[in-house]
Amino acid sequence: MIEYLELEHFRNFRERSFQFSSGNVVLSGPNGSGKSSVLEALGYLSILRSFRGARARDMVTLGEHEFQLRCRYKSGGRKGILSIRENSEGKRELLMSGARPLRTSDFIKEFRCVSFVPEDREIVSGSSGCRRRFFDMMISSVDHGYLKSLSDFNRALMQRNRALKSSKPHVAAHFDTELAERTPEIVAKRMEYARIMETCVNDLLKETGSTFEIRYLTAGSLESEQNLFLLRKNLEKDMQRKCTVSGPQLDEFEFRLDNKVMRSFCSTGQKGIVALMLKMAEFTIVREKSSVPVVILADDVLCDLDRRNSELFLERIKSADQRFFTFAGIPSFGNFREYETIEL
Repeated sequence: MIEYLELEHFRNFRERSFQFSSGNVVLSGPNGSGKSSVLEALGYLSILRSFRGARARDMVTLGEHEFQLRCRYKSGGRKGILSIRENSEGKRELLMSGARPLRTSDFIKEFRCVSFVPEDREIVSGSSGCRRRFFDMMISSVDHGYLKSLSDFNRALMQRNRALKSSKPHVAAHFDTELAERTPEIVAKRMEYARIMETCVNDLLKETGSTFEIRYLTAGSLESEQNLFLLRKNLEKDMQRKCTVSGPQLDEFEFRLDNKVMRSFCSTGQKGIVALMLKMAEFTIVREKSSVPVVILADDVLCDLDRRNSELFLERIKSADQRFFTFAGIPSFGNFREYETIEL
C-alpha cells in the first residue's frame, strides 16, 4: 500500500528515499543505520506523533532547522501523496496530494500504523503517563471524536496551568468549563477501551491459564457538573502547586496478572510478554474498528521472543494490509528471506 517514502533532514538521514513493492518488507542493517527511523517516519505520516514519544526538535537532523517527510500510497484503487514539513519548534505544514487539508484530522484518515518497538515494555513497567499515552494514541487512531475532545482538553489544561504558574487564578478559572465538559467523553472512552483491551489480552493468555485485569483509576467524573465542582474546589490547592490537581490527566491504568500488580510484582519476562500482548490486542482493535488500511511497524520485535511467541505474533498480524520489519540479521524462520529486503 505504501509505495514510496522520502526523508529529508530526519534523524540521521540527510536525504534518503525508499521504494516498496510488497506487502512484506524487511529493513536490514547494523545498529545505528536508521532502520527504526524509517519506521518512525511511516508512523508519523499516519498519526502525526512519534511512537518514540519524540518532539519535533528531537527528529530534526543535527545542524538543520526542519525536516520533511513524504510518502506515496495506494488504497482501494486510488493513489495519494502525504507530505509533512515541520521545524524544530513544532510548526508544521501538511499537504495531501499537493493541497492543504482543511483539518489536521483529515490528514490522519488515510492509513493506520500499529508499531511494535522495544520501548513497548514501558507500557507495563513505566509511569502512569506511559499507559495513558498508549490508550490515548490507540483510541485517537480509531475515534476522531475522542481525538478532538482530548486535543481540546489538553489545550485548555495547558492554558490553565500557565495561568496558575503566573499566579492568575481568575484567568485559570476561565478554562474550568471546557475542562469539565471534555472530561466525561475522555473518561467514558478510556473505560470502554480498557474493558475491550482486557478481553483481548485474556483471549491471548487463555492457553497459559493466567488472568489479566485492567483497573481504570480515574480522577475525572462522567458528570460535567462534578468535574466543574472539583476544579473550583481545588483552585487554592492548584495555585499552591502551580498545576491542575484534578482531572483525567492524572488517570492510571493498573495492570494485574493473576491479581498481582504487574508494575511492582511481576518479572521482567512477564512484563515483556504482556506488553507484546497489549500491542497485539491494539492491532486487533484497530483492525476491527478502522475503515482504512492498517500497517504494521515491527522494530526488531522478535529478538527477545521464543519460537512459540514469535509464531503467535506473526499469526496475529497476518491480516494487516502491509508489514514492515527491521532486523540486524534476518531470522531463519517465518519466511522472512522471501520478503522484499532493503539493506541500510
